[in-house]
This record gives sequence, C-alpha cells and structure tokens, in this order.
Amino acid sequence: MIGGLIFWSPTDPVVATSALRAMARGAAGVRATVSAEQGSVGLFGTVTTYMESSDRLRATADWDLTNLSDLQARVSGEDCEDGLLDCLYGLEGPQFLRRLQGAFALAIWDPRRRSLLLAVDRFGMRRLYYVSDGQRVAFASRPTALLPAPNVEKTIDPTAVYNYLNFGYVPAPGSIFAGIRRLEPGQCLLLDPTRTRLEHYWNVSYSEARQDKRHAAANVYRATEDGVREALRDTIAKETGAFLSGGTDSSTVVGLMGGVTGERVNAFSIGFEANHYDERAYAELAARHFGATHYTHVITADETLSVLPRLIEAYDEPFGNNSMIGTFFAARLARECGMKRLLAGDGGDEIFGGNERYRTDRIFARYHQIPSLIRHNVLEPLLLPLADPPGTLGRAQRYIRRANIPNPRRFYSYEFFFTNEGHKLLSPELLVAVDADAPVAVLEKHYSAVPAASELNRLLYLDLKLTLGDNDLLKVTRTAELADIGVRFPLLDVRLVDLMNSLPTGYKVRGLDKRYLFKHAFRELLPAETLAKRKHGFGVPTSLWLKTSPGFRDMARDVLLSARARQRGYFLPGAIESLLRQHAEETTSYYGEILWTVLMLELWHRRHVDQPREVAA
Repeated sequence: MIGGLIFWSPTDPVVATSALRAMARGAAGVRATVSAEQGSVGLFGTVTTYMESSDRLRATADWDLTNLSDLQARVSGEDCEDGLLDCLYGLEGPQFLRRLQGAFALAIWDPRRRSLLLAVDRFGMRRLYYVSDGQRVAFASRPTALLPAPNVEKTIDPTAVYNYLNFGYVPAPGSIFAGIRRLEPGQCLLLDPTRTRLEHYWNVSYSEARQDKRHAAANVYRATEDGVREALRDTIAKETGAFLSGGTDSSTVVGLMGGVTGERVNAFSIGFEANHYDERAYAELAARHFGATHYTHVITADETLSVLPRLIEAYDEPFGNNSMIGTFFAARLARECGMKRLLAGDGGDEIFGGNERYRTDRIFARYHQIPSLIRHNVLEPLLLPLADPPGTLGRAQRYIRRANIPNPRRFYSYEFFFTNEGHKLLSPELLVAVDADAPVAVLEKHYSAVPAASELNRLLYLDLKLTLGDNDLLKVTRTAELADIGVRFPLLDVRLVDLMNSLPTGYKVRGLDKRYLFKHAFRELLPAETLAKRKHGFGVPTSLWLKTSPGFRDMARDVLLSARARQRGYFLPGAIESLLRQHAEETTSYYGEILWTVLMLELWHRRHVDQPREVAA
C-alpha cells in the first residue's frame, strides 16, 4: 500500500516532507512502502510546508508490475536518479500510465507544474482513496488512513451503508466515510492550480469483430498462456503456486503454469465437511491431470470463528463476501508451504462469459421473442392478475414479471434484497437519509457508460467493474496480504482482455452455452469433467454455520441483538429477530447470506469505528 498521508495544495503545497522524500528514494523498486510500523495503514508524520528549491519530481507507488524490466529498458540511457516513475512521467507525462502492466496505485508530485497525479491500475487490483476540501488533497491506499487529515470526520455515509447492504461491498467512487472518495479502476486524478480532472486513462471497449472460430480459439489459448507467462516473470518456481478451486479458470492457470515453467506446479485448495460446499474432488482431479503438487485444507466452523477478527481487521470498509474465508485459508496454507506468490484465476468469468447470470438473463430475454400481441393481449392479462397462483402458473407469472424488468435492474433483481423486499426492515431514519434507488443508480451509471452495442457485453462490463473491481479483487488481495503472500491475476492481462472484447458475443455465450470459445480453446488442456462442471469457486457454508454451529449461532445472536447494534439505527425493532427466524425456518441459504452481510457490517463498526484509533494501531 502507499504508506504515506500526503497533503497537497495548488497554491501552497503541503506535504509530509520526510515521507515524500523516503518514498521518492524507494520509487525505483518493485514495491515502495513507507509505514510507521508493520501492519500500520499509513505514515503519520509532522506536516510541514514544502519549501525545497529542487524541481525534481516526487513519486511514490504501491505496485507489482509484471513488465518492470520492459519499463526499465524504455528509460535506458535517461537520467533516472530519482526513480523509474519519475523518469517515465518526465518523458511522457500522465500518458505513461498506459505502459504499466499489473497492479499499482501511485502518486506523482510535479513541482514545476505544481501538479499532482493520482492513479490506479486498470482493473482495481490496488486502491487509492482521497479527500479534498477545495484547497488541499490527502490520499492513501486505505480510507482509515485519511481520518486524521484536517477537516475529515469519522462520519459514516448512510448511502454507502445502504449500498453495502445491497451489494455486500461499497462500490466506487464512494467510500464508507462521508467525504472520502475512491478512484475507480483505470482512473486517474490530475490536479493543478487551475483545474481538477478526474478521467479514465484506460477503459474496456467492445468491437465485436467477426473472426474464424478456429483462428480465434488459437489466439485465445496463446494470449491466455502469454498472460500466465507474464504473471510468472521475476518469480521462482518453487516459491510460486496457484489457487485451485477445481473450476475452469483456476484449473487453466495451473495447467498453463506447468507448460510455461516446465516445473511441477504447487496448487492450493480448501474444502469443507459440508458436501454441498466441498469442491476438493474437482480440485484433485485437475491436480492429478496436470501432475501438480496438491495441498489441501479442510476448514471448520470453529477455525473460521477464531480468524474472523483478523479478517474484519483486514478490511477498512464493510465487506460481506464470505469467500474471503476460503481464500484466506488457501493463501495461508500456501505461505506455510514456502510460497511467496500465488496466481489466481479471477477475471475469467467476466471476459470469457462464465457467470451463470449471463445464461439466466438469456432465458428471461427470450420472453421478448414472443410476439408482442401474444405477450400483451394473452399471456400478461391471463397470468399477471392472479393472486399468488400455485405450481406452473405461479412459475410462469414470476417469469413474466422478471422478464419485464429492464436491464440492468433485471440482472441484479435477485441480489438487492434491501431495495426490493427488505426495505421494510430498515429504519425510517436510514431510509430518509438515502435515495432508495442508489444501488440501481450505480448499475445504470456503468450500464449506460459502457462502449458496447450488445446486451451481453454491457452485463460483462457491469461485472468487470462491480463484481470484479469492487469485490473479488479486494477479497483476494486483502486476504493474500493478511497471509503475507503476493498474488497476481494472469487472466487480467490487458492483451487477453482486449482480445476477448474484440470477439463476437456468440463466442462468449452462444444460446445458453457459457464460455463457448473458451471451451473450444482449452478442450485439449482441461479434463472433460472440469469443462462440464457448474461454477462454484471458494463457496463457504457460513449460512449453514449460522444455523448449526453453536459458536457461530451464539456469536451472531450476541452481536446482532446487542444494544450497541440497535443503537446504529439501521434497522427497525424486531427486524433482526425476523431475519433470524426466517433463516431458522428456511431450507436454503438465502436468509443466511443476508444475515452474514448484516453481521459483517456490525463487526466492522466495532473494529474500525468504535475502537479508538490509538488502540487499533
């Protein structure tokens, strides 16, 4: 992370001078981190006026670039005594950002132009938060690091809470704290004495050009292999492994790693005693197929309960993705086995067309292929007025209702519990403080901005920005950081992403067949069972544990029914009791997932808001 709290003003630049000098000295390295102590979220030094006469650039970065050697070759022969970032910026200005491959968050202060550049990588592998009062700007890689900045209060943004309850995370560009903003993936902030510009230096685009299937499949295989090769640059085979869930993406990464390195791959999987959540059989199948050294760990409820405080500590904003549990245990297992870096398969669903939701949306879209005369004059007048009809009629009625919801609302219609039916559980104080359509506004902003003509690519874009950029990448990077291990994402190699985005949508989802071209490209590499399996990933039985584990059940009731939780003012009296009762009666995990989201919010409050900062440090 960027280990500094830096203040900047266009008329009188104010910085933590010692921190900036230290960061500038370290900027030529792969990772320049300055922190007051191990595990801290920023360097809090004396703030002094920047009075140096030197006109040298000052740069700092939290990065893990896969093309570092290429960048160094680019500036070969240049005077780069202040560091690689300074040199690249001096040669090309902000345009150099497009040259960076991999993960980064960076800041560059240019004293000659009296300007500041803040930027993050294309996909959101790194984060950068900032706050401004119109005269000064402060930035850090975690929002809590900005709380000591002048005029920043530890005030929770009610809209961010409402968004979290619906998404399970806080979507960019907001943060959980009022006034603190976050750069979106591929975005930069440029400030100088005359203007402030927030813009995307890169964004995905979809051209959907026709290509021969066999030729396109060969290109996809080659580009994916190149992405794995790029992710393995500057690594040592015996110290590098891969997450292996048993799904198509992680199995592909493991298979290609062996071919690229010529070494036996170290693969890491987790499992559960609950059969429905246990994917070890598929992971073991892939490991045997590729001759990988396979390490597994079976996670228990009690073990999870013991590490839960550490997981809450790792996330500066509320985070409800329970697969962070499986990801953490897999990363910790890899670290205990001597690994220093892992490759992850995240991003494959969003570029290859692998999410079940794409197939589901196709099913609902087919309703509109029925002639409108039949839909509007026969089916809808016949079925929609019926009051909760049973059996086939009920299913048909629900199908029509959902099919008539326009996207992007339809795409998320099963996920926004607190916007759709759960709003009756929320307090009037919270509801009056937020826009009831705030989560939908997040969807529509991305949906309307995407440079794509087809419906499928618009939905892929939504998932790339939200499911991946705001959710899954944060899950993986924070748990890996907690386990003290690095992580890279070969399927997010920009050349592979650009290639997939140039192909027709029928090469992603054809009819109801997901990953159409992917399956064709990798049918010789992957086991047939892997290609045929349904997506699962590192699913975690938290819903089951909240019902059957005494430790989890008692902890959840003690926390959620406490006076402290009630005083937050988010829920009506009796709302949590209602959710607990519905979860106890429900045979699915539906209400358990909602309870988990609410529980993570309360536990986050206790750790990051209630607990004094000096104690947290």
